[in-house]
Amino acid sequence: MKRASSSPGPAVPTLARAWAGRLARSALGASVFGVVAASLDAGWATAGAGDDAAFQLATYLADTGVFAPVALVVGLLAGASAIVIDPSSPPSPATLVGALRVRAIGRPADIAAFVPLAVLAAFLWMTLCAHLARALLGLEAAPLLVGTAVAAGALGLGLIAGLAVLALTPPLRRALAKASDGRPACVDPAVTGGVALAIAAALFAFGVATGGVSGEGGFLGVYGIFKRPELDLRAPALLLVVALAAFLAPVAVRTARAPVALLAALLPLALTARAASALNAEPAVAQAIERDAPVGGKSLAVLRRLTDRDGDRAAALFGGGDCDDRDARVHPLAEEILDNGVDDDCSGGDLTAAALAALAPAPKAAPSADSPAARLPADLNVVLVTVDTLRWDLGYAGNPRPVSPNLDGLAARSTVFERAYSLASYTGKSVGPMLIGKYGSETHRNWGHFNKFSEEDTFVAERLKRAGVRTMSVHGHRYFGSFGGLDRGFDVVDMSAAPPEGAPWDVDNKATSAALTDAALRLIGSADNTGGRFFLWVHYLDPHADYLRHDDVAGFGAASQRDLYDGEVAFTDRHIGRLLDAIAAAPFGGRTAIVVTSDHGEAFGEHKMFRHGFELWEELVRVPLVVHVPGAAPSRVSARRSLIDIAPTLLDLMRVPGPAEGAAASDFLSGASLLPDVFLAPGEQAQARDVLIDMPAGPYNDARRSFLRGDMKLTISGGARFELYDLASDPEERKNLWGTTAAKEIEPYYAAARARLREVHVTGARK
Repeated sequence: MKRASSSPGPAVPTLARAWAGRLARSALGASVFGVVAASLDAGWATAGAGDDAAFQLATYLADTGVFAPVALVVGLLAGASAIVIDPSSPPSPATLVGALRVRAIGRPADIAAFVPLAVLAAFLWMTLCAHLARALLGLEAAPLLVGTAVAAGALGLGLIAGLAVLALTPPLRRALAKASDGRPACVDPAVTGGVALAIAAALFAFGVATGGVSGEGGFLGVYGIFKRPELDLRAPALLLVVALAAFLAPVAVRTARAPVALLAALLPLALTARAASALNAEPAVAQAIERDAPVGGKSLAVLRRLTDRDGDRAAALFGGGDCDDRDARVHPLAEEILDNGVDDDCSGGDLTAAALAALAPAPKAAPSADSPAARLPADLNVVLVTVDTLRWDLGYAGNPRPVSPNLDGLAARSTVFERAYSLASYTGKSVGPMLIGKYGSETHRNWGHFNKFSEEDTFVAERLKRAGVRTMSVHGHRYFGSFGGLDRGFDVVDMSAAPPEGAPWDVDNKATSAALTDAALRLIGSADNTGGRFFLWVHYLDPHADYLRHDDVAGFGAASQRDLYDGEVAFTDRHIGRLLDAIAAAPFGGRTAIVVTSDHGEAFGEHKMFRHGFELWEELVRVPLVVHVPGAAPSRVSARRSLIDIAPTLLDLMRVPGPAEGAAASDFLSGASLLPDVFLAPGEQAQARDVLIDMPAGPYNDARRSFLRGDMKLTISGGARFELYDLASDPEERKNLWGTTAAKEIEPYYAAARARLREVHVTGARK
């Protein structure tokens, strides 16, 4: 008797060829849809460019070029996933739906009822969990307890949702069967599941559209958080479309021969090769893609890293700006060595010591014989008030809203610096350098977003403490304690207003201004702290997002994020007023100087930006600066000034010397005291000074610098891409003048100012 023979499976070479063909067709689908997706990506990058057709075309071609490798990688991964799911034949919507229907054989109504209920229950569970987490994270409790409560609550809600689905499935099955009159076609799980997915997607979209970025706006408003810039979903959405196209392409183009499909898929890489060189000559295009193309910007960074031959974090291709990619000592962020005959920083030529002295003389305080410090009380105290995320446009600066009546009152009897600039656009790279007295690139720091500063840098409080001054600080955020080193030099660090140790730093849903002022009042109410000279620093946090609504602060509403922000500023101002009133009423009030400023500003849609960080637009780095000195006449200084001058000003106010002659090379101050401006003679104008804003690279930001000379503002991204704006005629920074005669005039001054920096180069390797 003959043995029954089984049908052999496909030979391995045949199967391998079939898989190779599927991968080639997946790559073709991804490549085609990548070109389409790149048009959207480039459209976002060129939004606001007006009718500049040449710029738009150049951006589209470059963006398509940097998008193409990403599309190919996504396509190959999606194609490989399809092979894993079904090795024998490429999946399609029909086969996937058919598989669901196969599972429903014998019980179509049950599955048709269960699937949509499960989809909608999952959406409801996700929404309820988001509300639960939002509520619990606002409680004053240990992080472990809050985390456990969130997990337990999510588990409980999941069980309830599961039981609800099981309980509702029978009645929905009966309703479907009745509505369909028993016909199976009307109890199709693919149809009911698709309808449920469409309903859930519509509810999610409605929540995103109507909710606020802090999750306010009703039950579905919690999804408004997806409008936050840091939760930008455009890139994942574009890549998902490309992946779906690649997943389904083997069925859609099944007749395309594999070699032809692969060749067609690789064609957009010709634009990648073009972008490699073209972006070097098109810095405006490179910047547009970097800043506003959701996929192109990230791909461009990866391509630069991959083509960096000498490992100095700068490439000669894709607009990376490296003028010698064979020498790791030469790159746009390198320190320029004077008179060595080498263009170390790729600025266009070697800088000489003679040119440096002529172009950028170092700022110096007034000679000791004429020092304004001689006019100060010998026992002067100083209170430094910094307000997180406070824009410059307060009431005294022309804001018609009553956002800052108490600060306006202080400004009326003080020196107001009308054009003051922070050192960066977010806290971790602005506050520390300000209180050290060095630019961010000059500090010894780690590679964190919240920088830690080593003991090689001396904070102003350390200098004051060594001089016998009682030093105190009050904070509502743990970063200002031992984590970053910002507690160094303080006799007292009051963290009573801060969340407990271990609480997440990215949750800001608690008002702290009242507690901060209460803590400050306790400190200055103690004779132990004010019996001699003292220095007090209070950092207020409430204007930082998330913006809370304060019912006791009227007149701002909650129609927009700016309304909520203005309410937060007014709320903070009220409590700063309590502190100012207490100082004025105290016995030491007449001999206490007060300095008020901010770490950075905030954007509300300017330059397509919300919140802060990453960039150096005016709305992000122009900040308030009010200096009240007993005995000094009220005045306004229109010359531009930098917060690099805060540390020498504080030392000058307290008659404490800065670094001594012969001090360690790392012990220096880069600014100059503001007291000569405070004590200007009647009719005398403050001298113009160049301003440098220095934000070194970190894990979430590229290096950015701005250099202001007069009304001209030069911004440098990544050390290689330049923008130039005339703030007198273009205060909104809309018309880039780079490439004009004005650029040639300011460029050598920036090169000279940069050469004066004593940079400390830090990379991701240094933690």
